[in-house]
Amino acid sequence: MHIIIRNQTTLPNKYIRFLKWKSYQLKRKFKHLHYVEIFLQEEGTQPKEYHVSLRLGIPGNDIILKNKSSFLGELFQHFHKAAHRQLAKTKPQPARSTR
Repeated sequence: MHIIIRNQTTLPNKYIRFLKWKSYQLKRKFKHLHYVEIFLQEEGTQPKEYHVSLRLGIPGNDIILKNKSSFLGELFQHFHKAAHRQLAKTKPQPARSTR
């Protein structure tokens, strides 16, 4: 799985490592996830507002999630839950046997 992070902010590396760790957790649970692209941008000075876009590469159409917040922890938790929910919806169903 490829993880691509386009960081246009002044975030410390610990946040980038945290995002990678969460992405690998999603990959472990959902085998049909091929890649994750994360776009990080910041806006303003006091308080800074962070814009994050997340693209999940799955068979078929990609899943794109966007959100913004001034609190990074809240933003990352929201994305992990939303990505988990969307990947569960698109999980391939096992083939049923017909007798």
